[in-house]
Amino acid sequence: MRLNDFTVRGTELAVNGVLRIETESLGGNTSSSDRAKNGIKPKTLTVSLVINMDNPDDLSELIQQAESVDENGKLTVFDIVDETARAMNIRQVQFNESVNARKIPEKTAWRVNFTLSEYLSIPEKVEQRQKTETAQQQSANGEQVAATGVEDQEEAESLTSFEKVLKFADDALAPDEEESAGAVA
Repeated sequence: MRLNDFTVRGTELAVNGVLRIETESLGGNTSSSDRAKNGIKPKTLTVSLVINMDNPDDLSELIQQAESVDENGKLTVFDIVDETARAMNIRQVQFNESVNARKIPEKTAWRVNFTLSEYLSIPEKVEQRQKTETAQQQSANGEQVAATGVEDQEEAESLTSFEKVLKFADDALAPDEEESAGAVA
């Protein structure tokens, strides 16, 4: 297995892939088997191998890769070369959860287990595209039409009694253009 330029060294390498499809039962208290899809989670690879204690640098380098971060402080994304990853269509991964190293009782070796999670899975890319398409703001050409009736009503409600008297007098002395045009016609 290769992660970017790093080769995972050890023996008895075993890689297992997992694809989780989240669903929720819609049957309630019935025997219905209907389920709602809650998304396809990124695939994970669980890796197990044996590293001989005569080669402690192999384990140290693996730990350094697991702890590595990019220039933004995020976990490093690795391009992966592995048969199981290729078969599951996994191209990029990040270390996830934990890296376990346990001494094997009868041997002078460690059993090392770790998990790699798929980075930017295809379902995730599809969801990101759908979100950007729905987020586009719509606009139309033309002049903005004001709701004058609503504004007048709101204005009347916010006036004090003295202001209402002044507005009544103002409207009587100098009516709006629309009102005066309607009175002439």
